[in-house]
Amino acid sequence: MADKIPHDAQTIVLDIDLGKPENITKLTVFRKTAPARCKQIFAITKGNLQEELQATTLGARKTVHKPLGDAGLAKIIEDLREAEGISTPTASKAVNAAAKTLENTFVQFGANRPVDLGEIAATGKEIAKTISDIGVSEWLSTVRAYHQTTFQHILIVTGLACAFATAMGMRRADIEKLTIAGLLHDIGKVDIPAEILDKPGKLTPEEFDVIRGHPPAGYRFLARQSGIAEDVLDAILHHHEFLDGTGYPDGLAGDQIRDLTRILTVCDIMGALLERRSYKEPFTVAESLAILLRMAQEGKLEKVLVHALGKVMEKNVNAINETPDESLIALAPLYLSPTASL
Repeated sequence: MADKIPHDAQTIVLDIDLGKPENITKLTVFRKTAPARCKQIFAITKGNLQEELQATTLGARKTVHKPLGDAGLAKIIEDLREAEGISTPTASKAVNAAAKTLENTFVQFGANRPVDLGEIAATGKEIAKTISDIGVSEWLSTVRAYHQTTFQHILIVTGLACAFATAMGMRRADIEKLTIAGLLHDIGKVDIPAEILDKPGKLTPEEFDVIRGHPPAGYRFLARQSGIAEDVLDAILHHHEFLDGTGYPDGLAGDQIRDLTRILTVCDIMGALLERRSYKEPFTVAESLAILLRMAQEGKLEKVLVHALGKVMEKNVNAINETPDESLIALAPLYLSPTASL
């Protein structure tokens, strides 16, 4: 157990069944080999005095209640940052502020009023600053903890796009464009019924026609107001296009698809795989990258962009499998199907 923990780790969270004697034995050994001065936080059953005493005996500096989950972990991280006097914005505050911006934007869409581009731009800059401070991994886990469905997806995609652009050394203007495109790319989903948007299985042809309408709907709405760059509008309209011409809404192929759009497409699919939904757990980063790579091998995505995204996520995965196992590919039929709901 201890050999998998970084030697400079300051805090670890242990979520383990303290009722099993073999686990107690393992934890006793761990105490002797864990990094020096490493604080231990134990997840225990609420109201279980025996577990509370057992955790204290095993060296717990603090206990939290099960089930832990992403929200519990996010709260622990916030508390630790606050205790260390870290004054940069916490992930939850930034995520919730961004979600509020999305809520305002969706309301404006529903009321047929122009969106507040100043608020969108400011939110994009705050997301970029937060990810620079805390990293994309904490951003993703916090988004999954605090938000569901469309907002979760948009915030994950925007975080990935921002992290990608920053890590690749893109110009500040292009980082801002990609971040704005991420925040606005699914605004056309406002009017799609939840029973279609959140359907766990394969969509019917009629349902997929409804889904296919969201990029043009978002584009038409946003193109009516000034101040949105042409390549941002293009990314919103064409983020479901594939290099082999099998995407929608216009069946573009190859050089017809702009660079900004290609990047957003890769981040959009990655976001769909990584997000948690009521009917599925998130795929791991390694699984998601393997699926993206298969799509690149099939000519749908640009392989260099998949590898670049893998580089951005390198702290979460050792390597991208060049020849993904077929059993892994089979895990994601929704995302490889012609009628996928991405």
